[in-house]
Amino acid sequence: MSGLLDALLFPGERHPRGPDPGPFSYPQAYKAYLRREFRSKCVYCRVPDGIKGYEGFGVDHYLPASRFPGLALAWPNLFYACNVCNTWKSDSVSTAGRFLPNPCDHRMADHLQYRGAEVETHTPHGEWLAELLHLEERKGLREFILSALVGFVKARIELLGDLTAMEDRLETAQSADERSSLEAAIQEATEELERVERQIERLTGEPL
Repeated sequence: MSGLLDALLFPGERHPRGPDPGPFSYPQAYKAYLRREFRSKCVYCRVPDGIKGYEGFGVDHYLPASRFPGLALAWPNLFYACNVCNTWKSDSVSTAGRFLPNPCDHRMADHLQYRGAEVETHTPHGEWLAELLHLEERKGLREFILSALVGFVKARIELLGDLTAMEDRLETAQSADERSSLEAAIQEATEELERVERQIERLTGEPL
């Protein structure tokens, strides 16, 4: 269970960015590619787009296009971010004294991390990012995700156990009625398992 509940954690290693899928003539053309690149999660708050919806995410310019128009279509400058983080980040840029951590240039977990739904900052750079994006004030969403995940993961474990038990019973079923009843129960449990796993994937952004 712990691996699934760690889905929101900031990564401990830099993200090796893939090749430029472009060139394209406008930033939004990169959105679907950025979604795959960053596994459907906001690079700044780690919330997956299964929660907010694809429309709730956009293309973030690490160095804002308003101040660096020459980088508006530069693949290394583009990130997948939720609209809330993108709005709060606005046109902020790194300075000589502090920088905004991003997952390609920095080990995010060196600068900030979640303990449960709480934000812990480890460096002035992580503190700036958390303050700029109001991460602590937004912990209610993380609490919801973690609470829902616990319930769905427990349900998945129970369903997998039930399916194993029913399949074992099916192998030794003596009558046609018993086999028919078990097959119907297995089908129902399988459909419920698929529903639960879709919810887990929506909450984590990770395939099972």
